[in-house]
Amino acid sequence: MAERLYGASRSPSRAVDHSEYLMLISLALDGMLDSDEKRRLDGHLEQCSGCRGQWLLWQAIDDKLRAAPIPVPAPGFSRSVAQRLARQERLRNLRIGVILTVFTLIVWSLGLVGVCVMAGGIVYTNLGRLEETGLFLNEVWAVAGVVGQSLWDVIVEMTATSTALGVASTYLVVVVAALAVWCVIIQRTTQPLRTRVWEK
Repeated sequence: MAERLYGASRSPSRAVDHSEYLMLISLALDGMLDSDEKRRLDGHLEQCSGCRGQWLLWQAIDDKLRAAPIPVPAPGFSRSVAQRLARQERLRNLRIGVILTVFTLIVWSLGLVGVCVMAGGIVYTNLGRLEETGLFLNEVWAVAGVVGQSLWDVIVEMTATSTALGVASTYLVVVVAALAVWCVIIQRTTQPLRTRVWEK
């Protein structure tokens, strides 16, 4: 088709590179020609009927495209798309949560069954030792009770006098104050770290 358009404008003595002028026509439609290029194109269009026909055709197509109405989305389109995307995101998160919950329950159930089986095997194979351990723990409990009662009696006797009670109260106040100061120091030293973590 290009050969038919340009055949009439070609002279036998001089071959013209029409592809260059087609490029200039395209740039002219986009308003991207400088003054020299525009002058060259205008001079060629006056002499070449094929390029002139191409120029008129492309101009008509460009005018129709520019005159066509720009499609505008319906009112509320963006809101409905955003709501649909949010709904899909919620459903996806719900599915992931359900899958993770089921997987976690399965893993914990298998772990619990394994622990119960192992504990049952250990208990079954060591019944004699467990009986001995129970007797030993019973004796330890009895000794701990005696030691605890003795310590309680000592504390009661020490706090029977007002001086001992004052010393005990002072010690308790000092311990509580030291703990409070320590908590404040820990809170102040970790404050910048927590702030940086939240900013990230």
